Amino acid sequence: MKTRTGICFPCGFRAAGINCGIKRDRKDLAVIISEKDCIAAACSTTNRVKSYSLLWALKNINNPVRAILINSGNANVLGGNNGWEITCNIMKKFADALGVDMKQVLFASTGVIGKLLPEDKIISSIEQLVCQASEDGGMDAAEAIMTTDRFPKHIEIETQIQARRRNTFVRIGGMAKGAGMICPNMATMLAFITTDAVISKSALKKALSEAVDKSFNMITVDNDQSTNDFVVCMANGLAGNRTIHLDTEDYEKFSVALTEACVFLAKKIAENGEGSDRLIEVQVHGAWSQKDARRIAKKIAGSNLVKAAVTGSWPNWGRIAAAAGSACSRFDPVKMKISIGQYNVFDGAPCNVDETIVRKELSKKQVLITISLNAGRESATAWGCNLTEEYVRINMEKE
Repeated sequence: MKTRTGICFPCGFRAAGINCGIKRDRKDLAVIISEKDCIAAACSTTNRVKSYSLLWALKNINNPVRAILINSGNANVLGGNNGWEITCNIMKKFADALGVDMKQVLFASTGVIGKLLPEDKIISSIEQLVCQASEDGGMDAAEAIMTTDRFPKHIEIETQIQARRRNTFVRIGGMAKGAGMICPNMATMLAFITTDAVISKSALKKALSEAVDKSFNMITVDNDQSTNDFVVCMANGLAGNRTIHLDTEDYEKFSVALTEACVFLAKKIAENGEGSDRLIEVQVHGAWSQKDARRIAKKIAGSNLVKAAVTGSWPNWGRIAAAAGSACSRFDPVKMKISIGQYNVFDGAPCNVDETIVRKELSKKQVLITISLNAGRESATAWGCNLTEEYVRINMEKE
């Protein structure tokens, strides 16, 4: 039995996911629809090469938004000179099917770069997709946006902000995809977040920017930055709560909940890295500045040598130290402490620790690496995954 999961968890959102023929036998086209106009905020890739779908979305993100169309299996990037025209044609059909203006719909794509988007297949499936959208369609949509992902990623959070109806609260829902081409500053990942909160545009933008900075911008799979990454949050106001403004108690509650949702989805993306079987969490404490803490955490989480050592369960803490030192940050190496799991392996000098025990820590599904720099008071956390031969195979054969 289906339930209201992910993006359908807040009031007033419907979703669906179907196969339109981009992929042979898997869902490849999804939709998120709101009952009423939403305010929206977004963060996207800094790659100079961008998907036509992303360019369309960024062009219209400041308008009242009613729905988002998402396809997987084709990135809609550098597929031909008429790529923008095809994108516009699809958006016109999508808007017509919803009975709204073209400026009120967004588009997102993920998949292979350099192939022309199959306009006819998508356009001929839009009516069916819109008709199938329902309050229990969140899981179908989460499956339809997957490419090399091994499992769908979704989250539901009930905030502590009182809604209009007694004993109900503002809700946040989300879904994401991503498994490869993941590096700091986002990558081939898409994340869609919905909320029924009544919130000001400025408050939503700031809350999303802060949440992304602590979550999606702190994950890495392979240090390759994509052309399509896009995080968008839609708020339709159907909870009827008091308007959330910046620098208020409700803003803090909303920001904390939104960050929790984004961190959960980001960790699932790192855990689902192509060919990986272990999630690596890197915690940095005692950094001189927040920038230093983030640099070091991301550098270690993204180090191929560290990733390979985790795969081989090899407790070579020297690779961790080397990665930290290469991050152009301020600290004294002899004051540094490194731990793998709960075991100290370096504390100004190598620690006397049983290698067999540390190997067991590195073979766990979730590997924790902690660095204490004793250079300041700032901290940061990054997430990555191990590197295996399967990653190479997947990217040789990727659809």
